[in-house]
Amino acid sequence: MTNPTRNMMLVLVVLSIAFCAFVGISVYRTRRDVTAALNEFKELATSRNPTASFESLQRKYGSKLRPNEACNQHHCQYEMSLSNENISELRVVMPYTEMNFWFTVDEGSLQWALLEYRTALRGPHSPVVHVQEGMCAHGCGVRFDLNPHGSTQEMWNGIVEFDTRATPQQRDAALALNLDCLARIGGCKDIIDLLPTMWTHSGPGTISSRLIGLSQRLEESHGLPSPDDF
Repeated sequence: MTNPTRNMMLVLVVLSIAFCAFVGISVYRTRRDVTAALNEFKELATSRNPTASFESLQRKYGSKLRPNEACNQHHCQYEMSLSNENISELRVVMPYTEMNFWFTVDEGSLQWALLEYRTALRGPHSPVVHVQEGMCAHGCGVRFDLNPHGSTQEMWNGIVEFDTRATPQQRDAALALNLDCLARIGGCKDIIDLLPTMWTHSGPGTISSRLIGLSQRLEESHGLPSPDDF
């Protein structure tokens, strides 16, 4: 092997090691930041004072937690986004994946917290999951609900809603997002990959919900919701 060839191979090896190190560090930092934000989102659901907890997040994240342009003295929505942008831009077959957070404050009190978790795939379908928490002490929205529910072929768009009256099992399952999607080769393909505690495969091209929410309960019973459901 000639010296130029040997030197070229050495350069390629060094560049490969540097590239792998950069990807590894980027994956670690992205997962660390998203894990921290998701844990803080989870803590809001069990906080005795969600508004004070949110104000603590505002101090921590500063300008990263951006107020909406339509904010006024009575009502404001704040937004924060985290993603694997640094990794996905390298085109190492890890598609762009992001987690977005919205917090709605009304008359100085935190009312709603919403997260969106999605992967941008090449092709006609990209999976997205929304999880919404109602923060009112008396309950905001519904106790617990999810869509799609039952057995379905709708595999790309999932919605979970709950408030302070949800059981620990429902709350924990709703927020058990699969953060491996941030660095999975080829990306996560459907809502089962994004939130496996809510949905599972039940057959070829078919999924089913793991938990029963208000919508499914009403459909199966042909009944009316009780006042305690809202």
